[in-house]
Amino acid sequence: MLHKTRGLFIQPIETTFEASADKTTALDLSQFLTLLRSEEDYYRDQVHDTKTILSHLRKIFYDIYGWNKQLIRGAAHISNRYQVTLVADEKATYPNKLYALVKRSGSDMQAAQVKREVLVRPNDWMNPNAGTVPTIYANDNQESILPDGLYCDLGHVLAGMDATNYPEVVAPLPNQLMFLSFLVPHVHNNAFCATWLGDIASSSGEMLFQSLQLKRRLEPTELQALINAFAPGTDMLGNIDSIVIPSVCQLNTHKGERISDILESYYCEGGKYYVFMQKRYSIFCKQIGLLGWDGASFSNEKKWLRKYKRQLRCTTAFYAFTRSEKPRSYFTALKIWLRLYEKHLYLDDLLVAFLLALKENIKKEL
Repeated sequence: MLHKTRGLFIQPIETTFEASADKTTALDLSQFLTLLRSEEDYYRDQVHDTKTILSHLRKIFYDIYGWNKQLIRGAAHISNRYQVTLVADEKATYPNKLYALVKRSGSDMQAAQVKREVLVRPNDWMNPNAGTVPTIYANDNQESILPDGLYCDLGHVLAGMDATNYPEVVAPLPNQLMFLSFLVPHVHNNAFCATWLGDIASSSGEMLFQSLQLKRRLEPTELQALINAFAPGTDMLGNIDSIVIPSVCQLNTHKGERISDILESYYCEGGKYYVFMQKRYSIFCKQIGLLGWDGASFSNEKKWLRKYKRQLRCTTAFYAFTRSEKPRSYFTALKIWLRLYEKHLYLDDLLVAFLLALKENIKKEL
């Protein structure tokens, strides 16, 4: 069940697959894991190098737009099997891996779109079809149907898992100046920034862009549509699992389990991590600092909301920076940090909506 916050919108966390014009079919988990094992086998000498393989796999889905320079700097040197570029695609629509770049024309806000293109490289020893889209990336196959029927973005799971192996502060500074991060907008936890906090920030940022483009505050239906597009339930469930899995198994090792085996053990009944999946919400809440659950609320909700409002504002500033053309991107991010766009960001409402959804789901599992 989802909850409304102040009558504005709800934050989905769980969803099921519904066929659409953009995606008529979806893989189930076993099909996705077959593709993932093939990706692991490509690195035949590293299949049990859990930490390194995880970065290889994550980069199939996420490796540009700040991933190597900000979110997971420690894995920047690890290669991507595929060739990844951003290409103009005016006909593309979400969810086809697109990013909106905000431009300014006179006094008007305009949006241009680019698409992440992933292609097989020449001389790929397992795939001779150079220049084609690999099957694991085609048709948004990272979004798969779990054994319990829930629809989950496993690319998000890989991203958060990888980030936990390289914990660091996220700030717009070079490595040698990161000790000064407290002086600039920063986020304490890069795994949170790369997952649930980042997706909520994308909703907030798009709410701002739409408000500026339309030159008015948005209606509740417009706000909800942006949440459904930029922080859908399939993403948020993947975000939650990406934080839970590293808390219950060993990922930061060069001699460990295959990632595909870990995911199978977590999602499939009888697996050694399956019991933790059944308690995912209570584990997740503990990991993000929500404590003292009494069956209806957490004892530190107000403190948690204050803390993560600041973190969400900074994450939204980063989002706006990556989605805007320079030099406008600097001014937009700075204005967000200085609270000059506060009424268009809905930070309180977004966090409360997420908290309410977590509370409803933790009640069901307990």
